[in-house]
Amino acid sequence: MSTLVVDSRQTELLQVLLVEDNALDAKFITGLLRLPTATLQCQHVTRLVEALGHLERNHPDVILLDLNLEDSAGYQTFYRIRQAASRAAILVLSGSDDEELAIKTVREGAQDYLVKGTFDGRLLLRSIRYAIERKRSEEALRQSEATVRAIFENSLEGIVIFAGDGICLEANSAAGALVNLSRNDLIGCCLCDFCETGFEHVWAQLSLAESGRGQFWAHLKDGSRRLVDYCFTANILPGQHLAMLRDITEQQDMEEQLRDSQKMEAVGRLAGGVAHDFNNILGIISGHAELLESSASSPVERGRAEKIISATEKAASLTRQLLAFGRKQVMSLKLLDLATVLEGLSSMVDCLVGAEVQISIQATKNVGLVRADQSQMEQVIMNLTANAREAMPEGGTMTITIDRYESSTDQPELPPGDYARLSVSDTGWGMSQEIQSRIFEPFFTTKKTGSGLGLSTVYGIVKQSGGYITVTSEAQRGSTFSVYLPLVSGSDPNPTPSEIRARSHVPGHETIMVVDNEEDLRNASCEYLESCGYRVLSAADGKEAIEICDRHTGPISLLISDIVMPRLSGRGLVDHVRKTRPSTNVLIISGYADDAVWRHGIALDPACFLQKPFTFQALSAKIRAILDKAH
Repeated sequence: MSTLVVDSRQTELLQVLLVEDNALDAKFITGLLRLPTATLQCQHVTRLVEALGHLERNHPDVILLDLNLEDSAGYQTFYRIRQAASRAAILVLSGSDDEELAIKTVREGAQDYLVKGTFDGRLLLRSIRYAIERKRSEEALRQSEATVRAIFENSLEGIVIFAGDGICLEANSAAGALVNLSRNDLIGCCLCDFCETGFEHVWAQLSLAESGRGQFWAHLKDGSRRLVDYCFTANILPGQHLAMLRDITEQQDMEEQLRDSQKMEAVGRLAGGVAHDFNNILGIISGHAELLESSASSPVERGRAEKIISATEKAASLTRQLLAFGRKQVMSLKLLDLATVLEGLSSMVDCLVGAEVQISIQATKNVGLVRADQSQMEQVIMNLTANAREAMPEGGTMTITIDRYESSTDQPELPPGDYARLSVSDTGWGMSQEIQSRIFEPFFTTKKTGSGLGLSTVYGIVKQSGGYITVTSEAQRGSTFSVYLPLVSGSDPNPTPSEIRARSHVPGHETIMVVDNEEDLRNASCEYLESCGYRVLSAADGKEAIEICDRHTGPISLLISDIVMPRLSGRGLVDHVRKTRPSTNVLIISGYADDAVWRHGIALDPACFLQKPFTFQALSAKIRAILDKAH
């Protein structure tokens, strides 16, 4: 049976299912639903099975339900209907005023319980409207609670609700994982049980405040600890507080690594600046020592000058290491004897190792030559030595070995061939297989201090040089790092000073301009070049050099210029000379390494660069190589 009544005040058409087996009651109820104030479309069934079949096909807004039917009676009728129509509002219509049954049905989902014969049409319509609104409100609340619960459970941040005494009342899985417990195990615990000593006072202060945030170290049962960032809100419910927890241990580690990198960069810039200034001073000392040597009247005076020159060469080696430390050099491959490189570092290795460690150096002579960058090989040796020293905090024995190694096809990690092998061994605490698998990763370190970049830098240099590196270690039995560099053919890369002088002191007659703001070094260089027969023009900076260059009427065969100068830099001077005198060759000199040329935007053949401090013999050889090539 179907009835449609339109209410002028309400245009929403509500679908009603009447489940009633008593014909008189059904007729009475449907009659009430015909009131002009109703906007209802009513469907009537007499049995539970019919009602269930109807609900499979339709979705009414409200169900008017008699509990006692032909095929079902009492609470069972309500239970079956509620299961089949969870979204519909249920209004129970009963012939008996059973208070217990009424409470039970309302508690478990019915929106109202009306006794037949106690209501008229207006009360029934109002009850239907109220039932539908309550159902919609309950459904909205349920959806809201489901959304909040989903956010609560799936949040990546830990969420904990505490009582005033700090006992956890509710927590999500992320909060449990943060302290290595399940969610259920965390509930009932006190937050202070996982915090560092003294946090009880912080908790008490937070409980009195409206909100707050901060950090604490969470101590886990396995002995580890995690840095936790928390955000606290008091009294979200009476006597209950909310804490949002986030594990920031890895974030802090990354921030510390960034700060370490920035510190290393700052130290590198400082080292580069110190090396630059020191190279200028060494150039002055070396230059005047060479002038003294050339004008010495006795073997004793000449010997003293040679000792000064030798000392400046050793000091220049130290500045090269400073520049390498500051990464102010580009890779310059040349033939090297590793034993000679190690010999030049022996004093620094001794200082680094200290008295607590016994050091044994076993460098085989005439192993052969490798093609590598000397400053980077020095950095490899120093980093491996420092790593071995730190593995022996209480002292021990360090062995540095250089020998020849022939690889066979039986070693897949090392292609067949002849290698120069550099090995650094220690008797320290050793490493597990897990640590060995990560030892060359950037920022990985097992030490409380350090950037974690030492061994990764070594690995990069070795690979860039075409070599290989291996590590063998056992816990409490020390470690051995071995670097393999392919041997190459070539002549001795380290000629003696007398050989350098013999082939470098070549006279000339061309006009050369020397530009350097270091007056003593500039004057010494000019004096030497004039003694070789060159005509020399001298300037203290780029601006003065341009003025002299523009006034000079004859050709200028070579411009020798520093890069960093007051008023006008070497770049500005080189640009001007190339425009006004395109035939003039350029030789750049600097206390920085050769990458300073490119950093200052000067396009130049690498062969036209000379790093301070330089000997006058090296300067003379470089000048002749440039000028003779130009002719």
